[in-house]
Amino acid sequence: MNTSPLISGLAVNLVTPFNANGDIDFPALEKLVRRIRASNIQSIFINASSSEASMLDEDEQDRVAGFVSEINDNHKTLVGGIPGMSTRSCVQRISSFVELGFTAIYCDEPLPQASSPSGYIGHFRSIAQSAPLPILFEHKTGLLGRGAEEAILSLAEEQNIIGMVESTGDVALNGAIIRRKPASFSVLSGRDVMVLPLMALGIDGAISTVANAFPVECARMMDQMAFGNFHDARETHHLLAPILRILETEGAPTGIKALLNHFQMMEHLVRLPNTPVSDEMRTDLYRALAELPHTMVDSALDLA
Repeated sequence: MNTSPLISGLAVNLVTPFNANGDIDFPALEKLVRRIRASNIQSIFINASSSEASMLDEDEQDRVAGFVSEINDNHKTLVGGIPGMSTRSCVQRISSFVELGFTAIYCDEPLPQASSPSGYIGHFRSIAQSAPLPILFEHKTGLLGRGAEEAILSLAEEQNIIGMVESTGDVALNGAIIRRKPASFSVLSGRDVMVLPLMALGIDGAISTVANAFPVECARMMDQMAFGNFHDARETHHLLAPILRILETEGAPTGIKALLNHFQMMEHLVRLPNTPVSDEMRTDLYRALAELPHTMVDSALDLA
């Protein structure tokens, strides 16, 4: 019997670059993936919550998945994503999912949201029973309170469900899941600002958006926490904390693309209903970058 999580450590929540025509910018995507490949990040989540996958059609999602798999060339663990849809749509989508060397499949919360815990459980259970690979599900707004805890623990017992991405950052909920979950079930944080406190609590890792811009520093911080060196990990966390808070104000894809644009990695373009960051947020981001040590910014620029 497996007693360790299949997915753990630091994963990057890969963004999807767009060009001026509104199409996927594959040269920029290649540059980003090669940058991540050169770091100590363990996994890449493709078409996940920061990717704007819900604004991509199925053909675009497949092209991104195949392209990243080719560029990755078996260097990192790959997890392919399915954006939030109705249960029937997800089951139809996952039944034709191209594996491309993926280890698992990430499934966003259902849209529309489940009206009850039983509907939430039934949604992910139906996907897991149809999936050609084990799945991880995301929990962010669909269930709250005691209902969330019991629903997550019920899903954790499913044979083909190997973990969850917990994006509320609820310390009490994460603690309850950690205490009661099977050893082989992964709990990953989907909120960068909560990674350090939740790692101290005992989660298995994180799926990070800011790691698109700072892969070396984020991977180092995760390694420090994994080995119990929270003193040094706190220093990196506090350096990045102002940026992490800013990134939460207008949504992950928009803010991280503004940072990557500053590092000359890609355009800061998104698809509606997302919009580029406001001038105020861009100013705040650049001010926070200016407060970082030159070595941290230089490291990000050197990898660009």
